[in-house]
Amino acid sequence: MMPALSAPETEFDSRVLHLIQQQGWTVLTIPEDPEGPGFAFTVGLWANDQHPELIMVGQPLDVMERTLSAACQAIHGGQRRWRDGDVTPGVLDGLLCQFVAVPEPAYRDYLEYALWLYGDQVFPALQCVWADAQGRFPWHPDAPGTLREQQPVLDRVSRTPPD
Repeated sequence: MMPALSAPETEFDSRVLHLIQQQGWTVLTIPEDPEGPGFAFTVGLWANDQHPELIMVGQPLDVMERTLSAACQAIHGGQRRWRDGDVTPGVLDGLLCQFVAVPEPAYRDYLEYALWLYGDQVFPALQCVWADAQGRFPWHPDAPGTLREQQPVLDRVSRTPPD
């Protein structure tokens, strides 16, 4: 049974809630801005599948939307579930990906819409972190600095400094 979600306040909210009711989830994209790279994230996975919401950072918006949509279809269809630490080559065009738990302090910078949607309900989230063509993740000592800049790992960084 789907938990109660916030009531729509705008036409955009109504469209998002309709998509969640229709397919069980949707993917929202946020373009790059002066504070950081673009990103995409899911809403509805936790409500409908009790699966952590997913977020991806630093790829083109259409690639992230397509990648997360395919992951959501697999989750919603019961074929796949990911946990913190899982590594897989089958998510992003053959690149190695690892799912990493997103700490709650990063939610306000990256998952604000999901926070609004779920209200006071606690929900988990996983970042789909992708490796470069040589299989190096951003935390690898030999990873290029551009990989770290393009794809901040949310358990290590926040877009806004703490108060």
